[in-house]
Amino acid sequence: MSDCPHCGEPVLKGERTRRYANDDRNYHLECFARPIIGSVAHIERRCGCFVEGSHEGDDPTLTKREAARAAFRAYRGW
Repeated sequence: MSDCPHCGEPVLKGERTRRYANDDRNYHLECFARPIIGSVAHIERRCGCFVEGSHEGDDPTLTKREAARAAFRAYRGW
């Protein structure tokens, strides 16, 4: 068992994981996708990429893993 490089939480046996081609560490699937797909605010086009002056990002009440899960769900349309 090792910790996910994105969220710092343990990667448990049976969890869906991915690895970058040049990195031998396991990431939770959602944590692997998070830097690529962006935050929920980005997916919903509420962030500074789409709204000038916006400071929207991850919900500050969520952990990094919870935010990654929320973004993954938003991206997948769940």
